[in-house]
Amino acid sequence: MSFGIDHPLLAVSNLDHAAQSARDLGFTVNSRHQHPWGTDNHLLFFSNNFIELIGIGRPECLDYQDANGFQFGRLVEARLITVGDGIAMVALDSDSIQRDHALVAARGFNDACPIIFRRMAHLPGGRDEEVSVALDILHDPERPFLTQFLCQQLRPELFRVDPTQEAHANTATSIADVWYVSDEPDYDIEHFRRIHGAGSVRGSDAAWTIHTHKGDCHLLDARTLAATFPTLGEVEAEPPRAVALTLTCRSLAAAIACWEEHGVDYHRHSETQADIAPGVMGTLLRFEQR
Repeated sequence: MSFGIDHPLLAVSNLDHAAQSARDLGFTVNSRHQHPWGTDNHLLFFSNNFIELIGIGRPECLDYQDANGFQFGRLVEARLITVGDGIAMVALDSDSIQRDHALVAARGFNDACPIIFRRMAHLPGGRDEEVSVALDILHDPERPFLTQFLCQQLRPELFRVDPTQEAHANTATSIADVWYVSDEPDYDIEHFRRIHGAGSVRGSDAAWTIHTHKGDCHLLDARTLAATFPTLGEVEAEPPRAVALTLTCRSLAAAIACWEEHGVDYHRHSETQADIAPGVMGTLLRFEQR
């Protein structure tokens, strides 16, 4: 079993600016929420996963530690300080955190236990309710930006309460791929094997793919990444981290019309594929009509 891509966390230095940039790109952006560890977020919902824009809202809370001593807010801060805006972590879906924790523990991640955090959700009609989420952080402190974590919504009926938020002017429908760069792919692939299982991993040397039931993760060296995403140019492969997302869309023409209306630069590769450079939200976004 390999867990699906639930949501990448795009760390941004200016959350308000990033939210407006997302709107200019044609995304529907939900309201701003807070975490107990000092970060705030906006979500961009798709039918089966989503993007989280996350920024530091209350620096005085960043030292918050969970029961395992993990400092969620500090990892977001480290991403911003070390590399700048971009993907800090990737959440994987879980519908049973205890069952899935036992699975990853058997694969080698047995140092920490799942934790539960709570936050207030702003719901339609102006009411607020507390939601709770179970997390299992799969973290290597030596390669912090390869962190993935299991995520189970414990009150799912309060999470996706407005289906109109899944409709975007750019017609985006899902996250299909998360793309990582590494200075040592053969070494770092072991991290993902421990999470997803050896049967989910294929490839060799400079290019690996981790198949999940909701999209794929790819681990590339810098040369292979540059060939895959010419728009990125030369990218430093250290620290290893996620640098790009593939988003499926129903109509690339509709997405381009939206970008042109808002003056957003893009590079079109073909009739079905176009890239938004990482300057917009710190991460290259490849739109692919499927």
